Amino acid sequence: MKPRTTLRIGLVGLIASGLTLMTAAPAWADYAPQPGDVVGVGGDTPQFALQFGADGDYLGDAGFNAAGAYNRLVTFNATADANGRSAYAQGSTEKNPVALNPTDVLRAGTYPVQRVSSSGASLTALLADKGATEVINFIFSSSEPTSAQQTTAGSNGWGYLHVVQIGKDSVEIAADDTTNAPSGLSTAELLGIYTGEYTTWNSLPGNSSGSGNTIIPLIPPSTSSIYKTFIADLKTANGGTAPTLAASVQTVEQNDPTAVTGASSPADAIVPFSAARLNLWNDDYFHNPATSFPGSSSPLSPGVSLLTATAPDASSAYSSPINDYIIFRQSDASSTAAMEPGGARNWVETLFSNPGGSEPFFEKSAGEALIAASGVTPFYDDLGDVSSG
Repeated sequence: MKPRTTLRIGLVGLIASGLTLMTAAPAWADYAPQPGDVVGVGGDTPQFALQFGADGDYLGDAGFNAAGAYNRLVTFNATADANGRSAYAQGSTEKNPVALNPTDVLRAGTYPVQRVSSSGASLTALLADKGATEVINFIFSSSEPTSAQQTTAGSNGWGYLHVVQIGKDSVEIAADDTTNAPSGLSTAELLGIYTGEYTTWNSLPGNSSGSGNTIIPLIPPSTSSIYKTFIADLKTANGGTAPTLAASVQTVEQNDPTAVTGASSPADAIVPFSAARLNLWNDDYFHNPATSFPGSSSPLSPGVSLLTATAPDASSAYSSPINDYIIFRQSDASSTAAMEPGGARNWVETLFSNPGGSEPFFEKSAGEALIAASGVTPFYDDLGDVSSG
């Protein structure tokens, strides 16, 4: 295993909703990256950190591409629009979502392929991209590669998948601002809710004076890091046995507050949510997409809050740390090909990892400020050859 080099801690639904992009310009399928561009795909949770890093944030901070480099940093968001919403086919419902499977063109001169929509899918895509010419250079993920995936990377001739942490986040429970839920829910209480043991708020231990309304437990898609983290925590609370989710659990858009506010009874709905994404909401980034250009001057309010107080059973409220990673082929880290004409550093050294040399962009204070603008807490740690087990 490569030694860790910890450098510093920096700064701190489904169909019915309307949101919109403020000012930052993401790299959508309208731009087909050229051969020398550095292309990344990845998961929903870290996508804005990379989007801002490439193209700048809504606060006026310039991204990497603002310097006018000949070869650009291009990131394709997991979601189909700039507001963090996935695309669904006509007739979809919260209980029966039908994915539209939007596409993008990852390189000029190639045909459209299905958009990578999660951290897990991005790891799969990177490992499958083993042709003579790389289409995907790196991924952004809230999951480390598994040991099996590291073995595959070695078999592909890459040495291993090199992991660099760029930020910290956490999974917490979001509820409507007018919720009937207690101000905190413990992991044990959530296990009971999501397995159907507790179906009303007043059936929770220590909450007999609470509402008698039926709880509406929501959960993001199973491919998402939020889902995987939450289910892993419920499994631990269940003595190491994977929980069987109750029939009442509904799959909804990840990190979308309207999954709660648009529920049949918003006051009774709860969902695991990225704290960083809610930070971005509360920083007034999202505006109403129903307003044509130049857009609405009034930001949208998420209408949800995180349940962070002590739970009725006297335990701490559920909160689980997750990290945001950049993952790339180690063979690219040792490449002698410069990213820029006449330059000395390859794209890995320029952007993400350059042990013993000048700081890569995402380690610099300018890169950290862009990460912080996305709601993520910047934290740079070059982990090298690691896996989740």
